[in-house]
Amino acid sequence: MIKKIYVLAFAVLLAGACGKKSEKKQEVKTPSNQIAFTDEQLKYVKIDTVTKIPAMDEFAAVGEVSFDENNVIRVYPIVSGSVSKVNVSLGDYVKRGNILATILSTDISTYQRDYNIAKANYEVAESNLVRSTELYKSGMLSSKEYAEAQKDFSNAFSEFNEKKQILELYGGSEKELDAMFRVVAPRSGYIVERNINEGTQIRNDNATNIFTISDLETIWVWANVHESDMAKVHEGDLVTVKTIAYPDMEFKGTIKKIGTMLDPQSRVIRVRTELVNKDGLLKPEMFANVIITPKNFVKVLAVPQSSIVLENNNYFVMKEVGHNVFEKVQIKVGKNYDRNTEVVAGLKEGDHIISEGSLFVLTGYNLK
Repeated sequence: MIKKIYVLAFAVLLAGACGKKSEKKQEVKTPSNQIAFTDEQLKYVKIDTVTKIPAMDEFAAVGEVSFDENNVIRVYPIVSGSVSKVNVSLGDYVKRGNILATILSTDISTYQRDYNIAKANYEVAESNLVRSTELYKSGMLSSKEYAEAQKDFSNAFSEFNEKKQILELYGGSEKELDAMFRVVAPRSGYIVERNINEGTQIRNDNATNIFTISDLETIWVWANVHESDMAKVHEGDLVTVKTIAYPDMEFKGTIKKIGTMLDPQSRVIRVRTELVNKDGLLKPEMFANVIITPKNFVKVLAVPQSSIVLENNNYFVMKEVGHNVFEKVQIKVGKNYDRNTEVVAGLKEGDHIISEGSLFVLTGYNLK
């Protein structure tokens, strides 16, 4: 409807212009391949300058959000036993040293028993050494016997330190003989994975982690690039990530790593992008739409697609050749880039064209 109004408006204005020309024969006529408009008529159109734009041959790939494997810690059980209590839930923020869970373990009982025996032996050897030192100084103990006492003390001390370190390594306590292994957070961050509940039976040879901790300040996005697009991808290429959860938001990054193995079934290769995620919006396992744009690109001459009119399988634009005077010019087009189209021939950089309203102007041109 709007187009019809504009076309009628131009027709009326042009008809009026023709009437005026009959009355004022002294008016200068424009050539037949050009059309002139008044300032009032040009209010219905938009004029732009022909410029060069980056020729970015971008393409889309499907991907998913994942942990930053360089910034994540997986906690594995190092003792066997039964989970007595779990202190954290999925998504909780913990600080380094916080107790995540406690495991009732016979392993801890064994380590505590060994520690207590070593401690008692050490205390006995220490007392013997003190007594042997006094006897040796008074001449009542031979050098050989004194050396034996020193050796026994040294062995007992080494054994004690060893058992103490083992007990501390496995989370046991010198004071609390409760056979409890305490799972401690090795770093601060969010609990992004939890694989135990109260009553879970744990084996120390289990290959499954019981907790995963990450701060999620940086995350990875893995994109699946089809074999046909592999030649277009390079490290450092620009990446725009969109998710279903935040359809109006874009997350920017660059390609950090390109996989070396092609999946034989899906014929895709995985490409990794690292994104800053300070607000924690992106969560692991989210699906993502990844737009990849080459970092190395050339510039091409282009015009808005709205400025081009197709007529008899040829492409035309209205180029300004004088003050308010436009000429119908045929152009050759190349690739489309978003809302612009590459111009191969017919225009040069700096030309002024009608970018919106070309169809109405060309209609008026044909009515002339």
